[in-house]
Amino acid sequence: MSERIRIVGGGLTGILAAFEAHRLGWRDITIQERFEALGGVARPRVVHGQEMRDGCIYFGGAGDPIVETLSAHGATFEAFDNRFGSVSLGADERRVFTWDFGGPAVDCAATRISRPAGDSLADRIAAYPPAIAARLDAFCRWHLDTDLDLVQGEAAIPLAINRVFPAAADLTALAALKATDPWADELYAIPRGLSGRTANLSATLPVGGFSALFDTCHRALVQLGVKVELNALVSPRALLAAPQADETVVWAANPTPLFKPLGLARPDLLKKSFATYVFAVEFDGPCPVYVQNFTAQGAAFRVYLYESGGQTLAVAECVREADLAKLPGEMRTLMSGFGGLKVGALLHTDVKPRWIYHTLDAISGLKALRRELAGRFGTAFIPGAWEPYAKAAKLSEVNAALLAAREDAPALAPTAALAG
Repeated sequence: MSERIRIVGGGLTGILAAFEAHRLGWRDITIQERFEALGGVARPRVVHGQEMRDGCIYFGGAGDPIVETLSAHGATFEAFDNRFGSVSLGADERRVFTWDFGGPAVDCAATRISRPAGDSLADRIAAYPPAIAARLDAFCRWHLDTDLDLVQGEAAIPLAINRVFPAAADLTALAALKATDPWADELYAIPRGLSGRTANLSATLPVGGFSALFDTCHRALVQLGVKVELNALVSPRALLAAPQADETVVWAANPTPLFKPLGLARPDLLKKSFATYVFAVEFDGPCPVYVQNFTAQGAAFRVYLYESGGQTLAVAECVREADLAKLPGEMRTLMSGFGGLKVGALLHTDVKPRWIYHTLDAISGLKALRRELAGRFGTAFIPGAWEPYAKAAKLSEVNAALLAAREDAPALAPTAALAG
């Protein structure tokens, strides 16, 4: 088995991989991060002691494996009532506010579904009754502005449309359908307040914010003897061309630079940028809280309220750059079903791509990349759980690969020359 392990990428995946590698017995561990601090895309910018978050991010409640791992290394978390809601359009085109449900509510009584004809997001949407499918199609085209036949069906999860509430359906019949048909259970949901569910009632956030969390992780890694290299730019070509026989590599960074050195065509990615705006606000409802917009109107697809630096802040995540004269009013309208919002000063804005919506070509390309890496390096090169959206799924996948690498033979030399 390898004696050394190198983790490329110091985001949450890389940090958790380092902790797990140490638990499994590695002691020569290096984590390389291209930015000046650990945290990756989850590390917010701090302005005057306040975190300018790019979106809604938090951890699960009691038993969350990520919280348990980070807590074991000195991080502290505070629990809060997990509050959320959504805004959809009713049959009369008026806004419908749904509390305790973060997905779309469609004024539809029909619940009959079919199996998707393929793996695309368009195929998944077509499995619903026509009234529901039409609403989902309009929302996705507004949100993504792309051909839904090219998008992988699992993109429904980050789009928050993986489950739909057919608001006009008989709840008893819907509950029975979900209990007897796994596919119906996958596609439909009943809001927590109407179903009596007690799961997901609480969640956690790191005490002091995410910057403090990642700084705590940095200190804990150093105390374990992990070498943390910041501002470290790793050449994929050099790394793949000359692997060390006694080194295991975890690539927890963006995988796209790996394709060309391995002679693989880089897949077509969903090139979509989103704009975020952080405001100081006053709110007479609960906090933290988030509301999803499924009306396919306006610019904001989600508004998330949180506290930082002793003040309530709101981040509006937008499908495009917003008209700042209209955005505060749009935010007030989205939150109006849940509390009164007074929008104050704009504190921060950012526009950047998000690589959380996979195309079918990207999924196919990532599978080919995994096969090529496994063929050349066996378990000595661990991909960083690029496909899953959920944090827990990423952790589980990487941990399983680390265990396999720890139990396997020494790293293998490349079986073929790298592409020029």
